[in-house]
Amino acid sequence: MSRFVLFLLGTLTLVGCSSNQSQSTSQGPGADAVLHEVGGLIQMYSGEAGKGPKKVADLTKYQNGYPLGFQAVQSGEVVVVWGAKIGGEGEAASGPTNVIAYEKKTPTEGGWVLFQNTTTKQMSASDFASAPKAQ
Repeated sequence: MSRFVLFLLGTLTLVGCSSNQSQSTSQGPGADAVLHEVGGLIQMYSGEAGKGPKKVADLTKYQNGYPLGFQAVQSGEVVVVWGAKIGGEGEAASGPTNVIAYEKKTPTEGGWVLFQNTTTKQMSASDFASAPKAQ
């Protein structure tokens, strides 16, 4: 009987471990990681053009380096404040804390936002409404 109990406990342990692994691998990158890629796209364009992108097509050149960010912007899952730029690597960290991109759901449900200083933050819909937007 004790062998059966050990077998049963061992089986349950393996089942529990395998279900945890499948959950963690199915989630993929978070919204903040995608927004960091969007920031990279905007920063690359801004660095070369000296101004912010005005449309998705402006970011096409950089899609291979930031595929998740480009796909999110192209699909509309992430909204960009068109025309706003992000400074170069030395300038970005001290840049303004104005919203430059955000998850589509953020204005109504809250969600992740990207600031011009390349930081991300999760905001409620009311916080987002009062947050300064990039221009």
